Amino acid sequence: MTQATYRSVNPTSGVTLLTTSPREITNAAERYGFTEDRQVEFEAATRAGDGLVPVYRLYRDGAFTWMADREGEGEFESAQSKYGYTSQQIDFYASPTALECTVPVHRLLKGDIHRFVADDADRAALTANGWTDEGAKFWVTDADATAAPAPAPAPAPAPAPAPAPAPAPAPAPAPAPIPSNQIAWASVARAGDDINDVLAKPELTGKVLRLPAGVFEVSNFLNGSQAIVVPPTVKGIVGAGRDTIIRIRPNTSSYGWTVPATGSGMTNQLYVLRMTDGHNQVLSDFWLQGTEQGHLYNGIMVGRSGPGTRVENLLISGIPGNSGFPPGETFGLNWWRGSDSVTRNVEIDGYRWSGNTFASRIREAQVGASPIGYNNHDNARLYDVYTHDAAFGMPTFWISNNAETWNLQSIRNVIGINHEESFGIVHHQPVMYGSKTRRHINFMSNRSDGRLTIIGSTNDEWINTTQSGPVGKGKKMLIQTPTNYTGLNTNRIFTPPKIVLDDGVTSHPYLWAH
Repeated sequence: MTQATYRSVNPTSGVTLLTTSPREITNAAERYGFTEDRQVEFEAATRAGDGLVPVYRLYRDGAFTWMADREGEGEFESAQSKYGYTSQQIDFYASPTALECTVPVHRLLKGDIHRFVADDADRAALTANGWTDEGAKFWVTDADATAAPAPAPAPAPAPAPAPAPAPAPAPAPAPAPIPSNQIAWASVARAGDDINDVLAKPELTGKVLRLPAGVFEVSNFLNGSQAIVVPPTVKGIVGAGRDTIIRIRPNTSSYGWTVPATGSGMTNQLYVLRMTDGHNQVLSDFWLQGTEQGHLYNGIMVGRSGPGTRVENLLISGIPGNSGFPPGETFGLNWWRGSDSVTRNVEIDGYRWSGNTFASRIREAQVGASPIGYNNHDNARLYDVYTHDAAFGMPTFWISNNAETWNLQSIRNVIGINHEESFGIVHHQPVMYGSKTRRHINFMSNRSDGRLTIIGSTNDEWINTTQSGPVGKGKKMLIQTPTNYTGLNTNRIFTPPKIVLDDGVTSHPYLWAH
């Protein structure tokens, strides 16, 4: 655990903020009044690891708290079901028990406000000031353990000369210039334009549209395929982070009639955003926000993409589905055909959230189906993708070969990761736990035999169909290869998957149900 974790306090409300992001500390001070006690409080981990559990940030009535998801304890669940907290995100990973070279983080309560401290002197001062110590809640690394030595004292100053006239203040630095391959929204948008109007302008040919923070909303779908279209001549969309929100105005769709009937086996073709037939395109740094439309639809399709196309630094939430197969199977992000894509640092949340800024968001229903899918798309590369709380699906590979992933997280989805007719896939350090079926991997084909490799998984331990064990490295995994995949005795996979620890050699225990 080596990631510095910062603490700051709003002196007016008394609310504490913990974050691993220096940028968030700065923004919170400038925009939300978290101006006091700004310091590194402890060091945690940014990824799951052996013996570590996620620590979630929860929110209620203007205040935060942090809870470790400790197996069998139930505090994280009851905070939401009984006490009205909303889980916002995993902030870091920590140990649920004391380990060598770790220090406890205590939670203290005063009124409705929690404080978290790793320093004994700070804890003593707070308890003396009326705070109740609720005990150690997780264990981390002491931020002072590797602190740099104090600098040598400065020599005594020489007598000061007479003061010179104060120089004129330096001008404020100019904002960073926009890269030459991008065009800012403000430079091309006219009164009344929506995002489709701007993307269709000739000035965007060969350029990336740069969006500021704000809500970019369209009414209705354009047709039976999409609400927003990025033409192949446009190089993509880059926002300003999670406060750049792209969505369909709620309850404005008139295309519910295009959604195939349940049982038809046909695919739902409606997408909030499509980007197809392009090369070296990018979607980056915005929040695609699913909204209520009275019917099912998909999030983003990147179709028939050429090498170099990438999706990164996105939040996708609340894309509605109701099944693990068409037409109820929908996708938050669908890579359809094409090849050689890159997906990096993306979160796909099965809950619907409303709000016009990330900080003011409100959690609504759990609606998501498959968070990410690769469909007839080969040679994908995926890094640091966090999928969670899908009510009806899981990350899926369908007729998509030779993909490689690093830190693909599937948490509280229906299954860990699903592979159908897809071979040569290698998952490095995936994280899988809390699936509704307790199943970590589906590996299925009625066409041919093939290989699947998983290296260094962190997962909850398979015990039986009603019970899972703790999360960690080397915990027993369940892999299903059904004999009757698409009919009686249709399975064609006979080569056992390669499941090994981080060293790439030592076997990771697993049950292969086939």
